[in-house]
Amino acid sequence: MPTKRTDKWIVVTSIQYPTDDVKRLASYPDWTVVVVGDTKTPADWKLPDVHYLSIETQETMGFESVQRLPTRSYTRKNAGYLYAIANGAQWIYDTDDDNKPFGKGLEQFEYATDRTRGLRFATLEWPNGTIKESLFNPYRHFGRPDMWPRGFPLEHIKKHDHHDGAYRLCRVQRPSAVQQGIVQKDPDVDAIFRLLHAEPTTGLDESFNEFAPPVILAPGTYAPWNSQNTLFARSAFFGLFLPTTVAFRVTDIWRSYFTQALLHAAGETVSFVPVNAIQKRNAHSYLKDFDDEIDVYDKAGEIVEFIVEWECQAETMDKCTIELANHFAEKGFWGNEDAQLVVHWVHDLQKIGYTFPAVRRGARSEYAIGEDKDLTRNCRRAHVSFTNDLPVNNSMPAEKRAATKIDNYGDLKDWCDKSNSSTSKEWYFPAPDQLAEATLENKTLTDNYRTVAIITNNWQWGIGMGMLQRMYDANFAMVIFCGHYPKQGKDAEKKEYPEGMAGGDLTYPNLKRPINYIDLSNEEVRHGYWVYYCLSKVEEMKIQNVKGYVMFSDDAIFNFWNPLNLDIFQGTKRGPGWGPWWPNKEVGWNAMNRTIQLFDGKYKNDPEVQHFVKELNREIGRETRIDIATKKIVTDPNEYLMVGDGWVIADWMYVPTANISFVGMFAQLAHEGGLFLELFASKMMHILPSEGAHDVDKTRVLFLWGGERSRWDTYYNATLQGLHPIKLTNFQNRQLDLIFDLQSKRSKIKEQ
Repeated sequence: MPTKRTDKWIVVTSIQYPTDDVKRLASYPDWTVVVVGDTKTPADWKLPDVHYLSIETQETMGFESVQRLPTRSYTRKNAGYLYAIANGAQWIYDTDDDNKPFGKGLEQFEYATDRTRGLRFATLEWPNGTIKESLFNPYRHFGRPDMWPRGFPLEHIKKHDHHDGAYRLCRVQRPSAVQQGIVQKDPDVDAIFRLLHAEPTTGLDESFNEFAPPVILAPGTYAPWNSQNTLFARSAFFGLFLPTTVAFRVTDIWRSYFTQALLHAAGETVSFVPVNAIQKRNAHSYLKDFDDEIDVYDKAGEIVEFIVEWECQAETMDKCTIELANHFAEKGFWGNEDAQLVVHWVHDLQKIGYTFPAVRRGARSEYAIGEDKDLTRNCRRAHVSFTNDLPVNNSMPAEKRAATKIDNYGDLKDWCDKSNSSTSKEWYFPAPDQLAEATLENKTLTDNYRTVAIITNNWQWGIGMGMLQRMYDANFAMVIFCGHYPKQGKDAEKKEYPEGMAGGDLTYPNLKRPINYIDLSNEEVRHGYWVYYCLSKVEEMKIQNVKGYVMFSDDAIFNFWNPLNLDIFQGTKRGPGWGPWWPNKEVGWNAMNRTIQLFDGKYKNDPEVQHFVKELNREIGRETRIDIATKKIVTDPNEYLMVGDGWVIADWMYVPTANISFVGMFAQLAHEGGLFLELFASKMMHILPSEGAHDVDKTRVLFLWGGERSRWDTYYNATLQGLHPIKLTNFQNRQLDLIFDLQSKRSKIKEQ
């Protein structure tokens, strides 16, 4: 056998000579590949640095479970799992010899063992609920609600949804023990989907949303996953077992449900990560696949119903594994031979020194949503919904998004028409193909397609969300509302306006469901003083493949068609000197001092915070820093943070992806310290490379004061980056003669 042995292993079974995909996997220096042979595998199979297990080798390994594996069976993989574990594997990537890492590849997975952050999907326990509330469709999460993975209970497809309230966003949570990657082009779907959608000779050619982030499924939530692009941490190795008494198209799906139930008993989870592999399957008989998948169609829902209610009676995980295997046999999910094979599997694991995770009761209650008044709460309500309509060199998505824009502006036109606006009646819109073509020729507008728009509110959302949606939705990668969003009931999606909203919202266009939001309580935002906290929470989401994040308040107009340098931090008008906020004892220097004390105090052993401190040192050392009061050079980062070097009107800012981790961490710490928004923004603009930091820049966002605010329409100009404020409440109870500079707006609609 080769001498190469790392702590990361790849297990593949093959009946052909080394494929290009296996050769590629074998070239990864940090990974060791083991290929499991069968009776049809070429006898002279060989590849440098790859551990090949022939049938003869497998028989001499000394594992009772391997002795009982059938030949000409995909389940020979069980031998490869045991071999990798016996040779010190800490991670096992389960894949096939025709699967190719794509994009970030294996780096898309997370290898943290202590903590992670991000979205979490939990079961909603509605009164009179069904198991569909316990199901998660990963393809829906990644922008394909029309698609379902092989093994998803078909009886729940039509009415299944990811309800508002099921997602939560957590700053700290336990990393998943199993991670399933999404596969591009020909993903793992059942034969029914292939019969409906696949081309006879080329198969499927499917894609997913590029921006959707990873998501962890909380205990009590279930989704099928396969053996083609899946990473197992050592704590989940006991769940690698593939049953032998079911069909090839069933074995890995049954394993996924069996293992999830056991992982939940240990307080462990499964997560789904964005596209990181591509597969091109050979055209074959989908009717044959259909026959092989009959058990999947017939019994998947029954299995979920059982494991949702199952609770292990044993006290150790090895015994729980055997207990559940026996239940699966009793229920007819697999044969008695597999129940006995699991006993040998458990004994083989124990023989090579594998330690089963402990049983942890009550794991479903972990990572609950924190109280609104808790300013350091770990988890909060959130919701995301993605579509697969990014118009990049593809006419259909481009036209789909263009049609959405036209519908949105049509709703705004109707709203204006009802106010007896004479100019809105002159609005005319292009056809979707015309708008799509014009948009794709405009770099600013296509750059926006890779930018996240964050709309903030200083109080509970009350009015105008539907109007803001129509102004900005479909023009960005995604639009996220950040502020206090009332908790919604089970049937919230059926209502035109959110529950708990002000009655005056009826003045505006209805809310389009679903929406993306992050809930920040009124206490966390504190009248807008700390609304920059949204940047920390958005960073926690781990949104993928975007250029950056533009954040603006709900009473600001953002003219997104104007060019913007998306490579550096962007801000607005800066006030010189101390201003009114630095001397403020609560939110000025004292707050910054409290923030600094967190570095060496509460978080002195926190690796993420200490990494931020190193980045802070590097950024501050990038150029000479001057104390504006003493005129002396400042080299100490903490001392520089205490320099009262101005303040920024911060109702609009842009953060490039390259800086979002740094800005997000500073936002997290500054929020805990209580630093005021305009000081936070000023420090970011001074520390990072930025534009818009000078008072002479009048082309950015125009801010109105006093009597100017009631005459905003005379100040608005389409060439500005934006205008602040235009209060939505001004339009609730009066007829409108003019909403925007309609001539400019109309011309911009034509340009798009």
